[in-house]
Amino acid sequence: MELLLQRANRRQMWLMFMDDRRCLGGPLTPTDDYPEDPNEEVEVDDLGVVTEAHVLLHRAGMLRETTGNASVLFAWERIGGSALNAADRVWARAMAEQARALDVPLRAQFIVHARGGRQLHPDDYL
Repeated sequence: MELLLQRANRRQMWLMFMDDRRCLGGPLTPTDDYPEDPNEEVEVDDLGVVTEAHVLLHRAGMLRETTGNASVLFAWERIGGSALNAADRVWARAMAEQARALDVPLRAQFIVHARGGRQLHPDDYL
């Protein structure tokens, strides 16, 4: 993980997968325009009115199944230091909640900041 995403260049989210051997699987998908608020409600044709986090986790779960991977990882890249901010916590919490609700195996979440990266743990955002 640290070799791939050494430090933040801009605000973007990386969707990654692990296979059943716990090795990084493909595809690695950067998204540079994810919403500010994971709890904002949106209407989606196939899901109805749901939160942004729900849509993202649902799509990640579908992609995980399609590619045959075992679990999902998210890396939240953003400019700034290693200290967690409110937005980091809100996104990490929302994704963990939606992973449980949708039964999508969320292996880990990371923050990629100006000097490197760090894994988020439930104590960081719950």
